[in-house]
Amino acid sequence: MLASAEDLASRAALKACLRRSAPTLSVGLQAADAMAYGAAIAALEAADNALLHFDVMDGVFCPGFTAGPALIAASRTRMLKDVHLMVADPIVVIPAVLKAGADIVHIHPEGLVHLHRALAMLDAEVAGQTGRRVLRAVALNPATPVETVVPVLDAVDMVTLLAVDPGWSGGAPDAALGRKIAQLRQLAAANGADPLIAIDGGITEATIPVAAGFGPQVIVSGSAVFKAGASIADNLDGLRRAAL
Repeated sequence: MLASAEDLASRAALKACLRRSAPTLSVGLQAADAMAYGAAIAALEAADNALLHFDVMDGVFCPGFTAGPALIAASRTRMLKDVHLMVADPIVVIPAVLKAGADIVHIHPEGLVHLHRALAMLDAEVAGQTGRRVLRAVALNPATPVETVVPVLDAVDMVTLLAVDPGWSGGAPDAALGRKIAQLRQLAAANGADPLIAIDGGITEATIPVAAGFGPQVIVSGSAVFKAGASIADNLDGLRRAAL
């Protein structure tokens, strides 16, 4: 469901909205036909999708190279712009991503020397939205321990658990991911925190029931939404029903 003006009044209001509507699908735009991004965005909005996901890859942090801040800025939408930075140095990219209108930004700690500094940079207003601040997310690769995020929990609004190594295909949410999420919740509670949880990677109609069973607030899906043989609306509806 597209966020209302009340849901966008503050960071706290948006987090509360995502908790109420869980699990919310964040749809990866780059899985759509690159020659028809505008049509894909229009179809997603018509289907009342709330989050538009952008995978920003630099070909260094992981295989693959995708469009970055320019595409984010050019994507005119009422959906919230959910930006996943899979880059070698997020600190270099964050200013441009914020200027492009990101509402949520996920950064990886792997190889990042100054995680705290990167999160401090994200404690900023959404471009053009006085009073509303960006949601700050830390994304963890499958082999990255959840303890990594403990020192910065007070500066994190969301923790994103990847079910697949970024830049590679294959894999899906499994029992190991479920244990990782349970451990994250225990560590967060012990530190007086309660971050939103997102799951990213390997999401299809067949796997989304497993992901939803772990109780995340956000689930990222791309190819399953744009698969051939059905409309975007029908694919979204299938994913939503399977997540119940």
